[in-house]
Amino acid sequence: MDPAIVAFLVAAIIIILGFLGEEFFNRTSIPDSILLLLFGVLLGPVFQLFAHDELLAITPYFAALALIIILFDGGLNMDIREAVKNSPRALILAIIGWILNVIVTAAFTKVILGWRLLDGLLLGSIVGGGSSIIVIALIRKLKVTEKIETVLSLESILTDVLCTVGAFTAINILLSGEVSIGAALGSVGIAFGVGILVGLGFGVAWLVILERIKGKPNAYMLTLAMLFLTYVVATNLNGNGALSALFFGLIIGNSRPIAKQLKFRTTISIDNNVRDFHSQISFLIRSFFFVFTGLLFSFSSYFSVFFGLLLSVTFLGIRFVVVKIAAVKSELHEYENLMTIMFPRGLAAAVLASLPLTMLGSSYQIFPEIAFIVIITTIIITTVGVAAIKKRKSRSSSTSRPQIDRLY
Repeated sequence: MDPAIVAFLVAAIIIILGFLGEEFFNRTSIPDSILLLLFGVLLGPVFQLFAHDELLAITPYFAALALIIILFDGGLNMDIREAVKNSPRALILAIIGWILNVIVTAAFTKVILGWRLLDGLLLGSIVGGGSSIIVIALIRKLKVTEKIETVLSLESILTDVLCTVGAFTAINILLSGEVSIGAALGSVGIAFGVGILVGLGFGVAWLVILERIKGKPNAYMLTLAMLFLTYVVATNLNGNGALSALFFGLIIGNSRPIAKQLKFRTTISIDNNVRDFHSQISFLIRSFFFVFTGLLFSFSSYFSVFFGLLLSVTFLGIRFVVVKIAAVKSELHEYENLMTIMFPRGLAAAVLASLPLTMLGSSYQIFPEIAFIVIITTIIITTVGVAAIKKRKSRSSSTSRPQIDRLY
């Protein structure tokens, strides 16, 4: 069959699977990412319809696009007032959890695999945080209080950022050969600072322009162009482009309160068409990259499967401890079970796991393999955990009056 025909056929199937997967998720709470990942495995490692080397050539571009869209979407849909109000608990969950995951992963790779410490820190940075796409989508389906929804959503977005910055920092150190702690901390500080400032600056400037082009049919495409420009400027200034995309989205998504704080003469609001069209773009990018991750998967040994399973179970144990710490003296204590199993890995881990292979060489082939197993395993644990909590609560509600706000 003509390669162009095959490509269009695969694209059509991916979109159909993405749509059916979302419907399946709405009915069962099982994330569609599992179906898309397995479809990618069928197309790549099993039937070998796409050459591995050709896929590697486009991975850096596709990965960058996916990161930009992921974090912009996270900022666009975050209520900044609720984020500030609930940020302390979310920060505890995100920072302590991510750091412990990174350290434990590095220790395991050192002791079990005999890796260099920096390689272990890189792997930990990649798989150490939860998936904002899966967590946000799943938590919105569950009838929980706004506080718990905001805390979990904010935490997942923060870990996306931590994973991105941590992974790029480790890769840059490996590329330069410089292992100075001072230099590493300096690069992280610059990445954070420049990324935030560029994102905020471009976001505020674009709010003013958006008010003038309000109602124009191509407003979203211009916003997308500005998003890409924000990423380019931040990256060229040695900042973190993904972080600038997050803050750009945060400004755009919270246009009303920000315009009020900045004392703009008019009230700025984002056209619903912009949000709706962006959700379609996000759906497309997400669906294709999960399949793309499956295409990149290659099974080299059973040991990578074992190690991925070991990391997943360990992350669950760490999650249990961190949730206990974050829930001290707060209403979050009632939702500890839900918060504990809400730790799925997803698109950020898939995107970042492909970067060492393309930027550092073929010796990092095992990174996508381990990440693939961790993604699949954590999603399954989360799905089974949510189902078990629902079942237990439904039994208890049969003997008492249901309370929607305390369903979990």
